[in-house]
Amino acid sequence: MEEQDYKTPKALMAAVVGMGVLIIVGVVVLVGVVIHRMNAPHQPALASAIPLTDTRNAHLALGPDEHMLAITRVHDDLLAIQIASKEHERIMLWNVATGQVQPGLETIQP
Repeated sequence: MEEQDYKTPKALMAAVVGMGVLIIVGVVVLVGVVIHRMNAPHQPALASAIPLTDTRNAHLALGPDEHMLAITRVHDDLLAIQIASKEHERIMLWNVATGQVQPGLETIQP
């Protein structure tokens, strides 16, 4: 009985080699991402310590052309409010625990 020599098709070999290269590249990229994230500066999530059920109302007097741009947390119970108009911008500080709004910085736009 004669033995037949089986030859692997070239397309199948190319597919196997291509998938092997993709696996190696994927593992290298995954290791690189893990190392990058381990070395990146860690910024912890800020937990809110402001009780939402016992908040106080603050009355902020805005001019007719003024509007709030942003509110940013500064400390646990202190928020910075950015107010803008055509002529100037200002930042007010709101103490949530006491409900007081304190003046902050004011800039005049040219």
